[in-house]
Amino acid sequence: MAAPKISVLIPAYNGDAFLTECIESVLAQDFEDYELLISDDGSTDRTVAVIERCAAKDNRIRWWRNQSNLRAAGNFNLCLRQATGEYIKFMCQDDVLLEKSALHQMVAVLEQQPTVSLVGCASNVIDEHGRTLSYRNRLSHSQTWDGKEIILRCLEEPGNLIGEPSVVMFRRAETGSGFNVRYRQILDLEFFFRLLEQGRFSYIAKPLAAWRQHGGQVSAANQRSGLGAEEELWLIQEWYAKPWLKERATRQMLFMQIRHLQKRYGAGAGELTRDMRQRLGQGWYAAYLLKRKLTRPFKKLKR
Repeated sequence: MAAPKISVLIPAYNGDAFLTECIESVLAQDFEDYELLISDDGSTDRTVAVIERCAAKDNRIRWWRNQSNLRAAGNFNLCLRQATGEYIKFMCQDDVLLEKSALHQMVAVLEQQPTVSLVGCASNVIDEHGRTLSYRNRLSHSQTWDGKEIILRCLEEPGNLIGEPSVVMFRRAETGSGFNVRYRQILDLEFFFRLLEQGRFSYIAKPLAAWRQHGGQVSAANQRSGLGAEEELWLIQEWYAKPWLKERATRQMLFMQIRHLQKRYGAGAGELTRDMRQRLGQGWYAAYLLKRKLTRPFKKLKR
């Protein structure tokens, strides 16, 4: 049997509340050349029952239950190892695809542009009832960029301009070692950076997927524990050490990172901010700070 074009992967753990909706949004796609793999990481709720019910209705679903809890990165990596498709589409168990042509539109970009390592899209934020809370279009318009430029733009914000695993697709051949098991909160962004270092990023300025926001999600718990902040510092330290990034770092990026690191980590990021200040140059931090203060009132008026 020929391998499918796309492997849609759902790493599941205690996700019975929204998993059916997630799976059904995949099964409703008009692009049919895919496999749907679901890896249950030892759920204690009715997740397995949900998977069994859905798998009984569609033979494209293949699923298993892990013998021990692998945590997020471990479960994501197991999904990658089991995948046979040319392209990878992760779906987080709480999220949904909004358009029936979502897979079709994403795979078309990768087929037409061989140098694209990652394709993403705009998205909606929804609540536990599926109601739209907001629309996210962080990159404004459909375009293809150099991947390293997007890494720099994320560091200039600073923030994740790409989105969650449910809003991207990429080539299985470029996944390398997979997700870094050191990370539990921003494992997706760290992985995306490594993909973007290899090629270009193509953005579709339409909400093809929705990210669900609710109090029970693991990411919310990680943020409350401070894990997200710790991992963010690891990420900045690792990527700022790369020679190409130091060469291409803009003054805007250096200013924003210095300001962010000082406010969030203080002395804990002292060595990093000192190096950034030296590269920024004397007087530039004060100049950018003044510019920020002068333009802030105008930004508020536009809202």
